[in-house]
Amino acid sequence: MLSFFWVLCALVSAADRDTIIQNPVESRTFKAKYVALTDSWVKGIVFTVAEERAMQEGKQREAEMDKGPDDPVAKRIRAKGEASWEALAAAYPAKILDRTILGTYSDPRDTGGIHDEFAIYWNGAIGANLIKGRLTDAYGATGVSPLAFNTAVEFRTGADGELFGQDRNHYSSIGYENGYLPIVTATYTRDGIRYRQVAFAHRPAGEWAGSDIAYVRFEITNTSAARQTTRFSERIVLNDGGALRFERGMVMDPSGAVLLAVDDTRVRFDAASGTLSHEFALAPGTTAQLHIKMPYLPDKKRLMKAPTAADFDSAHATQKDFWEALLSKASRIEVPDPRINSMYRALLAQNFVLADGPKYTYGSGLRYNDSTYPYESGFATHVFAAYGYKDYAGAMQRGFLPMTVTPAGAGRKYQNRRAMVLHHLLENYRLTGKTDLFERYKTDYYRVADEIVKDRRSTMTPGEKPLHWGLLPPDKPGVDVQASTQRVYVLGHNVTNCAGLQAFGHFLVKTGLDRDNGEKYLREAADFRKTLMSAMERAAIRLPDRPPFVDLQTLYFRQTPDYGPEPYDDLALGRLQGAYFHYWVDMEFHYNFFNPEDAVGQWLADYVLARNGKVLGLTRARRQDGRIGAWINNVYDAGYYNYRLRQGNVSEFVFGLYSKFVFGHSRYTQVASEGSPFLFYNTVNGGYVGADYSFPNSAANADTLLMLRNALVYEDLRENVETGKLLLLKGAPRAWLGAGKQIRVERLSTYYGDLGFTVNAYARTVRAKIDAPRGQWKILEIALRSAPRAVKVNGKPHTDFDAGGNVRLSPGAASYVVEAQY
Repeated sequence: MLSFFWVLCALVSAADRDTIIQNPVESRTFKAKYVALTDSWVKGIVFTVAEERAMQEGKQREAEMDKGPDDPVAKRIRAKGEASWEALAAAYPAKILDRTILGTYSDPRDTGGIHDEFAIYWNGAIGANLIKGRLTDAYGATGVSPLAFNTAVEFRTGADGELFGQDRNHYSSIGYENGYLPIVTATYTRDGIRYRQVAFAHRPAGEWAGSDIAYVRFEITNTSAARQTTRFSERIVLNDGGALRFERGMVMDPSGAVLLAVDDTRVRFDAASGTLSHEFALAPGTTAQLHIKMPYLPDKKRLMKAPTAADFDSAHATQKDFWEALLSKASRIEVPDPRINSMYRALLAQNFVLADGPKYTYGSGLRYNDSTYPYESGFATHVFAAYGYKDYAGAMQRGFLPMTVTPAGAGRKYQNRRAMVLHHLLENYRLTGKTDLFERYKTDYYRVADEIVKDRRSTMTPGEKPLHWGLLPPDKPGVDVQASTQRVYVLGHNVTNCAGLQAFGHFLVKTGLDRDNGEKYLREAADFRKTLMSAMERAAIRLPDRPPFVDLQTLYFRQTPDYGPEPYDDLALGRLQGAYFHYWVDMEFHYNFFNPEDAVGQWLADYVLARNGKVLGLTRARRQDGRIGAWINNVYDAGYYNYRLRQGNVSEFVFGLYSKFVFGHSRYTQVASEGSPFLFYNTVNGGYVGADYSFPNSAANADTLLMLRNALVYEDLRENVETGKLLLLKGAPRAWLGAGKQIRVERLSTYYGDLGFTVNAYARTVRAKIDAPRGQWKILEIALRSAPRAVKVNGKPHTDFDAGGNVRLSPGAASYVVEAQY
């Protein structure tokens, strides 16, 4: 083992972006050092009385929630009536010490430069220059991971150097300008001085050295009645231990590359601590400004210009105008809760920033910075299409073909992954009307479809038909390698492949591009589905104390080592393979393979809820070795809840929707993660969103956006084929239709074209104006959630409505005005 001293000495070269730290010991030390720095900021924080109370009250419910097994606290909330933001927030605290990213938009055609993002933490501190290395030798040449940012800048206030935001009684928390723009703001007040931070990323012409530049302004205002002199400082830390230099307003690394520049000509620099100190003499009511520029990568060529107020204002205006213009192209959603109206825009903006040129990146920073996945990220691209960014969605889909359609690209997950792109092809077409993906990759699509047919027929052996007859050959389940231990008949792979084959056939027929082959694939898929559903029904294990049990990971569950013989008692706290049961369920629900009345679909959903698959509505994750807390996974919720909505279980869907808003995302910057600690964690240090957790996550963001979209509109399907029925407001909370409330939607993409509607609720009337999509729909049904006395449509009496408040419209008009009397 290398001594700690020599490990640190070996890290000096880490400042070079091209350097990969090869020694796993050095890599782990480098990462641990940065995590320790960011964790240290939490020490000494002062929470508000309300925050302390929420954490203490939350602790009283944690043991019950952890034990489950049927999400008991959620059950009690639902028993009192339909869920609301306030009801869930009162049950348990959210993560309030959150962080987010600073970054610019990258065009999918842009394959040059560095598209990584800065991290900005709960206290306004900023991390830059992500270094990579090998954390283990186990994966050979592919085992390079993001380790940590090499540059960190923290901000301190007053003569005593108190951390910006340390006392939350006087802190706004970080948030977004206008509630959603990727421009971060925060305000902190102490001793009669107000410190306001504004930070964003920009790529100024002539200064771009291959990466973004962070622009930071601090406005320092004397709010007291007396003249004051205050101090403010930035502490710059190089994680590799490199010595800092300072000259002419610039802080440099040992090589002379610029790390940061300030516009204060009287600034003092302490080399020993790496601290820049400023002093401001302020009359009552006056404000001083400090401007900082920070390149993501150290600026070796000195291209970055000195910061000025005019430079900041110009860059700020450019970024604000750009993001406002981009977000204005999205579907417009206004519901009675303004938090949601800002949140969906913030999540769209986050996902644009997370994308790296043509790659729809899964995360940022220390976790998943360079990753993308054909299932999670692939479905997330469809959310862009659903919210109006149709060309962008198609461009992002192209990256998934190389990692799915060949064994070399997909690796050990090939059997499952190959069929995903067939589903993505259909879904992209249904939301955009475009077929360019097919024209570009048709050879691969046909080859995969034919391979699926060949593979399932390989098990159609003569003689007695075993349970696996007509299914795909054995393979290891396509999950994390530590859980994928046996070669088995993987039911989940079969669902993915059957759904993919059906989707491809439907695409070929629906577009008219190849009706003959399309109908051939549809016949094969129908037989495949019949065989598969029968196998799952017969394989189910029935015990008296739980729903029938089917594990999508293995057909012969009782005979499979590590999995069987007995069904999982506790999906969260039991066997490792059980922790993946509900991930598989959510994934396969996304393909709309199961109809609402299918017994197997019902069993799967019920087992998730009955055996500790949910906590406060969120999908539980396995505990992490050496880490505190009971974990959740925000990527795998929408499939489950959208299936419940299709079943007509609106109450559970609404609970899940609010659970995503309240707990799935952090409180102030709305970042979500893949796996993250939840119980026994949110009640300590404000659920601190630490550097080594996978926040933010583009697929988790898209999961929430999909649920919001489906609450407002979704298409009725039978085995993933459109029935022609379009359902409006089926998953909308009942409170959104209360007297005095309005719901407004513009340009929301559906399988039949773009849709818009406005619903106004009055004391005894609900009035809805609907701009119908131009496609070939058959029934448009709007759910008003309570039985009307009489209905008029376009001024004429209308009788096609029911006691549940569902009003059905037939095609024939471009728009409809529905008036329901109560």
